[in-house]
Amino acid sequence: MGKRDISAAARRNLAVRSTKASARLERRVVPAGHVRSAEVARFVASLRAKT
Repeated sequence: MGKRDISAAARRNLAVRSTKASARLERRVVPAGHVRSAEVARFVASLRAKT
């Protein structure tokens, strides 16, 4: 399988689906209206800046 361009929306949907699946495996639930805290958002942004 070769490389393909994936839109930002598709990546976001993939991440959401993966997070929900991971939570199910751990018998947790991600609430539908969940919003990341400001601290977590800064952490994720710092990880993106490193790449």
